[in-house]
Amino acid sequence: MSIPTTLLQKTLPFDNVFIENWATIVLIPVIFFYVRLSLSMAVKIAVFSMFCVIANGWIGFYFVGWQVSLSIFIVAWIGQFYGHKIEGKKPSFFEDIQFLLIGPAWILDAVFKKK
Repeated sequence: MSIPTTLLQKTLPFDNVFIENWATIVLIPVIFFYVRLSLSMAVKIAVFSMFCVIANGWIGFYFVGWQVSLSIFIVAWIGQFYGHKIEGKKPSFFEDIQFLLIGPAWILDAVFKKK
């Protein structure tokens, strides 16, 4: 995993790298945030998040997890700011942390939008 999980392994009674993962712990309040907005959106975010946690676990088995995660993080932020430059608007998450959680909802809504 990209963040050391020694504390979680000592604290939690599980023996599963996908559950003993900081992302899984952080996702619990995030999913509750989405449930407040929309149950269907919470389900979509939960499914996507499970995919990401499993992919991160797989990457951690075969590569140095923190290096891959850092590379993905940097490329994603470059894409984020490039997109805002094209759009001509500054990122709104600088004003409110909730916008960091709303962004993925917009993307998933667009992906699953009925035509």
